[in-house]
Amino acid sequence: MRSNDGAPSVTWCDDSPPRQITVFIEERESEKPVAKFTTAKGRDHFTWLDPKSPGSDWILLSGDALLVPGVTYRLMAWPDAGKDMSYGQVSFTLADFDDLKPGQIAGGYPGESFTRSGFIRYAQDVCR
Repeated sequence: MRSNDGAPSVTWCDDSPPRQITVFIEERESEKPVAKFTTAKGRDHFTWLDPKSPGSDWILLSGDALLVPGVTYRLMAWPDAGKDMSYGQVSFTLADFDDLKPGQIAGGYPGESFTRSGFIRYAQDVCR
């Protein structure tokens, strides 16, 4: 999921929320890591990350968090230090979110958008 303000969001249907998020550039046969973030905090199965300004909850471990137009990215999230085989992922380009209004989040099915509170309700329903 991603909001129009540039902050990818991750919802997690497990007991522990994501602790590590890695952003990759998708390429034909491989993925090039762009930035890797970690956190010691979690919020009830939901976490928000703005790569441009990760705030005090997230630490940039490596890379450059600047996302540029015309590139397909894949965001992957893990519940631990990236060693767990359980992970979530989403692919996106910056253009995918050009039509979003302030406060909207793209997610669910292609072309579907939510308010932040609507997204949280949607994610809670999916996780049940």
